[in-house]
Amino acid sequence: MTHHPGRRALTAGLLALPALARPRGAGAQTEAWPNRPIRVIYPFAPGAGDLVPRLISEQLPALLGQGLVIEHKPGANTMIGAEAAARAPKDGYTLGWVASSTLVMNPNLYPNITYRLEDFAPVCLAYRAPVAFAVTAALPIRTVAEALAHIRRNPGLGVGSVGNGSSPHVTMEMMMGLAGVTLESVAYRGEQAIITDLMTGRVPFYAGSTNSLLPHLESGKFRILAISSPERLAVLPEVPTFRESVHPDLVLRYWHGVVAPAGVPAPIVARLAASFAEILRSDTVRQKLPPDMEVDPVQLDDFAALIREEKARYGRIIAERNITVQ
Repeated sequence: MTHHPGRRALTAGLLALPALARPRGAGAQTEAWPNRPIRVIYPFAPGAGDLVPRLISEQLPALLGQGLVIEHKPGANTMIGAEAAARAPKDGYTLGWVASSTLVMNPNLYPNITYRLEDFAPVCLAYRAPVAFAVTAALPIRTVAEALAHIRRNPGLGVGSVGNGSSPHVTMEMMMGLAGVTLESVAYRGEQAIITDLMTGRVPFYAGSTNSLLPHLESGKFRILAISSPERLAVLPEVPTFRESVHPDLVLRYWHGVVAPAGVPAPIVARLAASFAEILRSDTVRQKLPPDMEVDPVQLDDFAALIREEKARYGRIIAERNITVQ
């Protein structure tokens, strides 16, 4: 696991190393910060996976003396919330919650995107989670190899996901390219609708959140064939990874994290990063997280580097596979 320095080292590192957008000018306002609650703009609807920011909100007063207020701004594949966060005051009282789609996929998919990576100062990656590939129990398929053979014999089959350009969609495109098969992408507005159709056999395959499937697994109405993480999950020890069952390069985990508007003073950004990382590593929070979430808080410049690297990697895949948002 990456060594995470203390707050003083974090601040020094932020000032010394390049980032997407380096906070500037720590003035007198940082001395009294924070003296009111901090707002985080969450780009999804209430209840749509906002467990982690709610857990952070519960623990933050003990570290900063102020809570975290979650403001939901869903829509446009997280771009409405991201734009609001980018244009927020640079005082450390408004943050943005971002997903890998926000800063990695969207810039590669939308030519007229309303924000840039340089509009943000990366604070902390909160968690990563794998994409699951599942098949309806209506089909006699129990392995990825059997699924690929079935897809080859039956052109035109669909795979449900939360939309073109999403991490599950890109995962399936990677699988299809490496395995030499074709599935039709079927976009849904939410994962529960896909799971309902998967369980009834209306859609043969699913690509999406592993955690969304777990509560329904005992129904026996679908089977999880593979997950996109580097290693198998402890909660699903019999389910192989894509790198085992398809190709060694097929690894993808979507992630969520926190950013500040570019220009927030460096000491504030560093203190936020250290506080969020401490909360995410705590047993109190870890015990409440879903079993598919990997928490290793990547902070500041390391988070910025991860965003740049993934944007380049998935940009190549999106171009090669001609993935669009139409």
